[in-house]
Amino acid sequence: MKSLIFLLSFLFFSSQLALAQTPTTSTATEIQQLREVIQQKVQEKLQQISQNPIENPKKAYFGTITQFDATSLKINTKTQNLTFIIDTTTTYINLKQNKIKNTDLKVGQNVLVLTLKQDASTIIAKRIILIDPQKLQNQKITVIGKIADISTTSSVLTLIPINNKSQELQIKLDSKTEILDLNNKTLKTINLKKGQKIICTYGTSVNSTYPALQIIKVADN
Repeated sequence: MKSLIFLLSFLFFSSQLALAQTPTTSTATEIQQLREVIQQKVQEKLQQISQNPIENPKKAYFGTITQFDATSLKINTKTQNLTFIIDTTTTYINLKQNKIKNTDLKVGQNVLVLTLKQDASTIIAKRIILIDPQKLQNQKITVIGKIADISTTSSVLTLIPINNKSQELQIKLDSKTEILDLNNKTLKTINLKKGQKIICTYGTSVNSTYPALQIIKVADN
């Protein structure tokens, strides 16, 4: 986009300079030809940009190390096997949040890999962080919010915290989820409705859906 702005600016000022230097005998045809050249250059640049769309190159992947060396890292995410390029800019962080070396890694360790996508086939690992899955599972977060939507087929509700209405939390209910009212009476999933205010305690997750541990219905609206 910056290159397009630069090109437009350059062509604009070039055309202005050319017109300013053109003798008064210049014809309208010559001016029109110059405009057509500028339009053609702009169209070529726009076509080039449309053929190479800008994507968000940064992503994070959670998985188990299956193989590594000084130049690459392979992990298994339970759904796929991924390979990342390692270079001199890659940093390594242990469970105590201290920097470590590539040689400190071990096959079987759980890691969070922060990446930078260079092209369609090359993903560079910028930061490799050792993770303890047990600690992630044991963490609990409690939030008060309103149910914005609830799916009866997937047992997932969308919760909007009252202190951050721009945030939407995807909360997954299962057979272990405890659902209560303010009188500590046990409720069922079918008792939860859109618009209800609830107190939700959920666990952390490596994806965008969080497991509901306990839900307390506060009010119907």
